[in-house]
Amino acid sequence: MKKYSKVIFNFGQLLIGIALSTMAMACFALPYGMVVSGVTGVSRTINFFTGTGITPIVYILNIGFFVIGAVALGKKFAASIAVGTFAYPIFLQFFQGIESLQYLVEDPLVAAICAGILDGVGIGMVIRIGGSTGGIEIPPLILHKKFGWKVPPVLLAIDILVFLSQLPFTKTNGVILGILYAIIYSIVMDKVLLVNQGGVQLIIFSQNSFGINEKLLEMGYGTTILQGVGGYLRERNDVIYSVVGNRAVNGVKNAILEIDENAFITISSVNEVKGNGFTNYLKDEDYIADVDKRNPGKI
Repeated sequence: MKKYSKVIFNFGQLLIGIALSTMAMACFALPYGMVVSGVTGVSRTINFFTGTGITPIVYILNIGFFVIGAVALGKKFAASIAVGTFAYPIFLQFFQGIESLQYLVEDPLVAAICAGILDGVGIGMVIRIGGSTGGIEIPPLILHKKFGWKVPPVLLAIDILVFLSQLPFTKTNGVILGILYAIIYSIVMDKVLLVNQGGVQLIIFSQNSFGINEKLLEMGYGTTILQGVGGYLRERNDVIYSVVGNRAVNGVKNAILEIDENAFITISSVNEVKGNGFTNYLKDEDYIADVDKRNPGKI
């Protein structure tokens, strides 16, 4: 039951992410004539030269890339992008079909900010669960498989070409706003990807390292004891290494200083943490005060 609940949750998150991304395009980026990347950017260029609607072009391109990806990368890959491939144009058509959602704000600058935030949150949600909107991401993956080319540089090169293809028919404001939109989108997406993933790393030097280590374990945090030697007196001492959540750092720091007010603590941020003592906490009932009675690997 838990497995199915996770699948349903991820599927819902994928759809919400795609909906937010397409809303950013349909309601904020496209109405204000901004240059955009990806399949939508290619469709915007084709639309200018042929007059064909953007949404039908997105349908054709996404399905075409999907078929090519399925042939070149296999059925497993096709299954992983199937939802995004078909959901993206459907949501795009839905939002473009609602006139009241067009030109929601008067200031184009505000529109660029809104587009960046919505798209960043949406794509961030999709990537967090390993999903994809398909489209322009597929050619770099094929080139990587066939020739070993790295995906990020190829994807960046394609995005630049897509941007450049829109310059002949885009006003200067649209270019500047599109660049601002892309910058905000990238920043927000990175932040979304790191939500609840990061933490704070503590390295603790103290004459009472045993007591501090036990206190951290008692609080439910994992620790590692390193062997250190003082640079001046050349005395050997245990150094404690631990990672805790951002919200817990002050409580942990105060607990350490209560044991040893002269403890030397270095604190630094880490982007992503997985494992015991962080994503999996030591339960109170599992904590054993007597070191000799602990099972190896229990803490």
